[in-house]
Amino acid sequence: MTELQGIRLGYTPSAAPTTTLRVDTNCGPVTVTMSGDPDNPSLFPLVTLHDFGFDHVSQFQTFQKSGEEAARFLAQFRTYHIDLPGCEEGAGDASGPVPTLDELASVIAHVRTSCSITDKMVLLGVGAGANIAMRYMTTHTKTVLGVILVEATNDHESWTKWTQDKITDMVMKPSEMFSIRNEKPAEIANTLLDKHFGRSASPTPILSDSRRYLIHRMLTNGNVNNYHRYYESFYTRKPLPPAAFNENTVVPSLVISARQSWRNDASVDLRAQLQTGGKEASLLEPSPCFLLPLEEAPLECSISMMLFIQSLGLGLTAGLTSSSTLQEAYSRAEKTKEMISQEPEMV
Repeated sequence: MTELQGIRLGYTPSAAPTTTLRVDTNCGPVTVTMSGDPDNPSLFPLVTLHDFGFDHVSQFQTFQKSGEEAARFLAQFRTYHIDLPGCEEGAGDASGPVPTLDELASVIAHVRTSCSITDKMVLLGVGAGANIAMRYMTTHTKTVLGVILVEATNDHESWTKWTQDKITDMVMKPSEMFSIRNEKPAEIANTLLDKHFGRSASPTPILSDSRRYLIHRMLTNGNVNNYHRYYESFYTRKPLPPAAFNENTVVPSLVISARQSWRNDASVDLRAQLQTGGKEASLLEPSPCFLLPLEEAPLECSISMMLFIQSLGLGLTAGLTSSSTLQEAYSRAEKTKEMISQEPEMV
């Protein structure tokens, strides 16, 4: 474990100031949190998209603070964190029709225009956010340099799960009877976790942290309606047809999925679909890793992301570690993990 923790890439990050912008879109106003110098030509735009039940802070903060490798990756960009409609901290109840994932993908175009982004973007999406990033890529390909898709899917909900969601719909949607959220927070949190993470037979510390966060979100933010709207956009999704993936609609991609994740099979299938476009589509399956690869395996994800953007021609400025050194660090991490997994369990 000591060797694994000691793998550092020799980079000392500096705190980047952030600014916040409110952008009007076809799906309602969204909040964009920006960091990095917008006038620095060496920094390319990185646009992030969170999963349902999260905002950009809860989704990416743990990864951002995980170590020098993540800081090194993020330092290559000016970053635009998009909080999807009604998902920002302290948001009021959203109104109007529930947007589809395709409509939510168009939010990225609005942000690109409002933030005067002219360079090609790298998109980083998690879960439902990855699905949105994928859809934007296929319709605005010329504006995208590469995509990093974490726990991504291009499928539809099974009839069984769709029926379960309809049954729990009455619990999830706010109403005059929703005072239950103040009386039974544990039951509500379990419902949220089942929807977001799937049913886990063995809770992990990260699941426990997520449980505490979701209870806090339910009781303090009052955004149950907004959470449900985003989730409804996701579980009523329609997969993109095979024809949507071709040489004119696909860019290089990195697909990341925890090997034990309930989304893993769908992520592997999506990688195969992306490969039909004739562009590089890499797959990272951290293991042991249960549900949240960016949080559970930040070292592997950071190094793989750096290797990926180097393949795009980014991250090659003076003072950065070469690709071969990064590959060596990744190999060392793999060997250390293998040694740890082979150690006898303590009785």
